[in-house]
Order: sequence, then structure tokens, then C-alpha cells
Amino acid sequence: MELKVLGSSSSGNCYILDNGKEALIIEAGIPFSKVKQALNYNLRKVVGCLISHAHNDHAKYIRNMVDSGITTLALPEVWTAKQVAGSRAIAIQPGKGYKLGRFKVLPFPAFHDVPCVGYHIMHPECGRLLFLTDSCDCLQTFPNLSHLLIECNYSNYKLLEAVNKGYTLKSQIERLPNSHMELDTCKRVISEHDLSLVQNIVLLHLSAQNSDRENFISEIERLTGKVVYAANPGLTLDITKY
Repeated sequence: MELKVLGSSSSGNCYILDNGKEALIIEAGIPFSKVKQALNYNLRKVVGCLISHAHNDHAKYIRNMVDSGITTLALPEVWTAKQVAGSRAIAIQPGKGYKLGRFKVLPFPAFHDVPCVGYHIMHPECGRLLFLTDSCDCLQTFPNLSHLLIECNYSNYKLLEAVNKGYTLKSQIERLPNSHMELDTCKRVISEHDLSLVQNIVLLHLSAQNSDRENFISEIERLTGKVVYAANPGLTLDITKY
């Protein structure tokens, strides 16, 4: 099983879990033409698409997913906001499980400035995967994880530095703590999980101005002793379960 990162920023988010026979798309925030290219134009293997929330960098191209016959899971608020409906547009309930091919998916509440969910994803080939982005916290833990894909958007230090230099609006000092995950919160959430089976940790949605990629990777590696990556377009990881 491979994880392919097509985008992981405010410019657009999309990830693909692909074993060659089945593919699960997570987020629809980049042009659908790029998604098709990443799938070698084989949409028949796509078993579904997961959407976390309605913001365009995550859901702008959701209509393309549905119109292409891809079963797409999203909160009711997303379908209302994007004015998309149909048999492939599935309104989800947090805490209820869904099956897409051999993928088993459990959405759970996330904490953003619009209704948002994270996903616990299970597949025989990759084990259990936690996906959480655009959330200032996580109040649940999940056992026996093999992979963590978790937002590490900013650090308080880098945010204040960027504001003082005029790179970031001062209003972000109030907004970000209620909408995106700070480095120390990310470290706490990771620490609350049993990491004994974890193979990879992938940091998502790093801010261009308010983060420090190398430092964030280093801090999480020191904390966990695990291999840590920062998601970037073009990153491909083998996430096959040991």
C-alpha cells in the first residue's frame, strides 16, 4: 500500500491510499485532473473519497468526485455548502462506520471553525491509520495504529515571529488556536497514543509562514523515536503493514 501526497497546504489538500487494485482518496482540494494523473487515469480502482470539511482547500473539487461515480463521504454541512447531491454523495455521521472496498472508515469529531471530522481508516494491507487535519485538538485515542497522519500547522514561536515581521496577520493569533493544531498540541495528541506498532508519522498542513518544517520533524522524532515526514506534494510512502 502506498500513500501519495498530492497537496497538503492552504493551496489544496489531497492524499491517496493505493495498493494498485484499490485506491482511497482523502480530500478533494486540488484539480481533479491532477488526481486522475496520480491514479494513472484508472478511476475504476477508486473505492471512495473522504472529505474532512467544506473549505475549498479540502472540498473544492468534490463535485468532480461525485460526477465521476466515486462514492464520497462528507458531513451533511459539506453537501449543503457545495450544493452537491446524488447517490454517490454520502452524508456521514461521526461515530458511524463505513465500508469502501476493503477499507473500513470511522469518522470522528474534529475541532475547526466549521464542522469537521477526522478519519480512522483500516485496511488489511496498511493496518490502522489515523487521519486528522484542520483541527485544533483531538479528544479520542485509537489503539494499534500503524500510521499517523496528523496536522502540525504552526508553533506559537513561529506565529509570533511571523506576526512581528508582518508576514502573518495579527488576527491569526486569535484564530489559529481555535482552528488548527499547534506543535505542542500535536506532540500531546501523539503522546496519548500507544506508538508501539506505529511505522510512520506524517505531519500535515504545515503553514508556509508559521511553521518550521525541519524543526517540527526533529521534535516529533525526538519525542517518538519514529520515522517522521512532513507532507509535501510528490511525497510517496510505502505504508504496507509490517
